[in-house]
Amino acid sequence: MQTKDAHLAETGQAPDKPNIAGELIIPVLGVLFTIYYIVTVLDSPWTAQVNAFMVGSLLILTALIFFIKKIHSLWGGVAILEISPLAVSNAMRSNQLRFTLLILAYLSVLEVIGFVLATVLFFFLSMCMLGAGRRPFLKLLIAIFMSLIGYIVFILMFQTRLPKGPVETILAGLV
Repeated sequence: MQTKDAHLAETGQAPDKPNIAGELIIPVLGVLFTIYYIVTVLDSPWTAQVNAFMVGSLLILTALIFFIKKIHSLWGGVAILEISPLAVSNAMRSNQLRFTLLILAYLSVLEVIGFVLATVLFFFLSMCMLGAGRRPFLKLLIAIFMSLIGYIVFILMFQTRLPKGPVETILAGLV
């Protein structure tokens, strides 16, 4: 997505039409997540399937209406869809991209190493990234504390079925 200021700096003139590229990111990701969610509840009880289908259908319908409006504005010449190399280059160096990749890494290792260990690593790395690496020991203690609270609340109190790993096995033996 190119901002008006970036366009002005790059071309020397103000854009006459808004660029809708950035507006499409969240709806596209929302539709992809909804499809993933619906697929994951296919083996669940029928009530979970119905809820997933109803909520997912509303989200997809809303996104579809949004996409139709954006396509209409593109065809009508009211807006443009432009992804400049400069904007992509800037986005590739941003903390937002690093954080998104960290979230994807968290989700990919969650089933393998379990909820507590994956959450400790995610919280610790997130805080280190956002805090520019300052005070890592304190951040590690906070990450451990927050993950143990998650374990107590979600696994012990609510008996939520979260991925179990070595830490959950050890904690189950202690409790």
